[in-house]
This record gives sequence, C-alpha cells and structure tokens, in this order.
Amino acid sequence: MNNLQIFTYDEPGYRPQIDYGSWRVALLNACTMYLPDHITYFDRHLETDEVFILLSGSSGILLGGQGEKPENVSCTWLSPGNIYNVPSNTWHTLFMMPGSKLAVVENCNTSAINSPRYYFSEDERLALLPPLSL
Repeated sequence: MNNLQIFTYDEPGYRPQIDYGSWRVALLNACTMYLPDHITYFDRHLETDEVFILLSGSSGILLGGQGEKPENVSCTWLSPGNIYNVPSNTWHTLFMMPGSKLAVVENCNTSAINSPRYYFSEDERLALLPPLSL
C-alpha cells in the first residue's frame, strides 16, 4: 500500500497542512488582507525562523529589523523556486497579488503567544512602508 500523503488548499488565507515533531508546513493563498494596500501590521516570531517558498503568482516580504518596532523597512520580491528564511525576532509582513500561493514552514507551536504584532496607523503606514512598485 502507498503511504504517500498529498495535501492541497485552494481557499483564501493560511492553513497548516502538516504538523510533525516540532515543525509545520502550511499553504498561504492570496486574500484581501495580504494585498499591498491592506497591510496593517508586522509580526515577529520569537521562537522560530519562518520559511517562505513562492509556488505561484507574485508576492514579497517586507522586513523591518529586530528593534523594538519595525523600522528601515526593506522589500524583497520572491522568485519561484527560492527559499526565503526570515530569522526569528525579525519584524516582517507579506504582500501578495491576487492568485498567488506560498508554502510556509515554521515551528508548529507558532502562535500569537510567541509572535507579537506591531499595528500601525495609516499615517505611520505611509511613512513606514516603502513604495511597492506593482
């Protein structure tokens, strides 16, 4: 008998697919909250790195350092087939164009308890985020 497991997820948003030992693999599909003009927060994971792999579409990662709050934000557009590792304690957020899909790998205990968020006002958003050339 074949023991191969195949997972798929085509709804908008994030859904864990596999938790094993200390790690998790999830799929993240574009949805309204990840559109560039809907970004409202950065988060950082205190107990895990987080890996992103672009499966399809167009997406980017915004990094904001490891200070008390995000600052000096940089933007990296993702290329299919590359592995992007965001080290623990690094402020980051994603943006995704409609139809995009990412694989996400992180510790399976990643949650709001160990992943603080920094929400910003619209004025702060305009000052904080770099222009996104779409």
